[in-house]
Amino acid sequence: MQIICEGHPQVVALSEGIQVKLYRPTILDEPVLQGETDADAAGVSIYGSVIRDGSVFRMWYQAWPKNWDGADVIAVGCVESDDGMNWRRPSYGLIECCGSTRNHLTDLPFHSTSVLIDPTAAPSARYRAFGSASPNRVRQYPQKINKPGYFTAHSADGLHWELDSPDPVWPWMDVITSVWDNYSGCARIALKHNLPIRRLSRRSFFTAEWARGKATQPVSALIPDEYDDLLSQAQGFNSTDYYGVGLLPTEGTTVGFLWNFRHQLPIAYYEPGMFHYGDVGRVDITIVYQTERGGRWQHVTGRPDWLSAQDMPDWARGALYTAAYPIDVGDETWLYFCGSLDRHGWCGKGISYAEFVKSAPEKGGWSRIGLAKWPKNRIIGYEAALTDYIVLSPLVVIAERTGAKVESKLSLNVVTRSGGQVRVQLINEDNRQPIAGYTFDDCQVITGDHLEATIRWKGKEGLPSLSSGPSMLAQIELTKATLYAFDFIL
Repeated sequence: MQIICEGHPQVVALSEGIQVKLYRPTILDEPVLQGETDADAAGVSIYGSVIRDGSVFRMWYQAWPKNWDGADVIAVGCVESDDGMNWRRPSYGLIECCGSTRNHLTDLPFHSTSVLIDPTAAPSARYRAFGSASPNRVRQYPQKINKPGYFTAHSADGLHWELDSPDPVWPWMDVITSVWDNYSGCARIALKHNLPIRRLSRRSFFTAEWARGKATQPVSALIPDEYDDLLSQAQGFNSTDYYGVGLLPTEGTTVGFLWNFRHQLPIAYYEPGMFHYGDVGRVDITIVYQTERGGRWQHVTGRPDWLSAQDMPDWARGALYTAAYPIDVGDETWLYFCGSLDRHGWCGKGISYAEFVKSAPEKGGWSRIGLAKWPKNRIIGYEAALTDYIVLSPLVVIAERTGAKVESKLSLNVVTRSGGQVRVQLINEDNRQPIAGYTFDDCQVITGDHLEATIRWKGKEGLPSLSSGPSMLAQIELTKATLYAFDFIL
């Protein structure tokens, strides 16, 4: 379905009373994964991905070992589950950790890894990973790294990995996320790069694509601005960077789950690099979106928090980081995230970083992995408190371009409140007059909660043919209702 967002090309008009609404997900009170073994006792973070591979859920995540030395780790664990909630740690015997190879670590030497399934690849490269790596971190891993950067690797089983090249695909090195876009037939990548903006070294994001062994050059995509800083100051912080972004491609809009790193004072100064840098602060999640591939990324009006760390359970009240992408499970969408006990960069008053690192296993790890879930396609909505109208144009380009037969339909992802209803009429695009037999009075009224309600008119089977008359639009009447997504295809 087409997810509602401002600027969607199929949304022709809105009446004045329509308001933009974010659908807030349900957060499980307890983490679904936390450190339990020597391989991940200091923490688990979803710098990673979850895939539903057949009947099994598989999670690749950053594992912070019991003997963590305080540096960014490259250990990537892979756990399995039958329900996405209760996870088991198989023993793969691949990488030594704390004196033993009896653990669930893969041999992928990446920091901030994300894993996806490439449907175009040979069986030997079914799994594709992207991440950052450098020669001084590889240590006991079999792969060779020539210089720091962002890398890609492939695997037949998601456990034994081979780098495509010992040289990086892209420059820089830090947080990177990736997702396979079924609608574009490529992997879409978001990679962090620091830029000097307004006298701060700002964590910003560039995007690129990868398909069949070829990568595009990164282009600037998400750059923090003055409004981000004002919103940060309104919450008691100083400024904002973008620490990472999870991605959700859909048939139309691409949604991003943006990690907003809100700095508190004092801002650190790094003499060797001659730049100011935000070290300590909270990380919250906002929604961004792109109405077409390669287009401008936009924020939801007002840039409200979708997930705020201050509203999380105690184990996640410091900083939030999402998986590289969400997954659909039945009628729901699930997004795994990790949360820290306190803010990014903060160890506690009077506690050194070394003491913090040493005590992490005793606290169950500095980070745990949780789960956010919501009904499919419900992220942004158009809400009518009384009665308001939305006009949609049909999607006809695909059928004209490909010559394929496309089933005509008009369906809505919609919720009504007490006393509310939804009706639809088809109108002539030229004069905006109702089409006989497809008026509001002819429409079968919709009430309640529907993920995909098909619009029907009395005595009519489906939509009229586009060739039988002038072009048409759909006028939706919302009364005490919220529209989250739609399909309107002719």
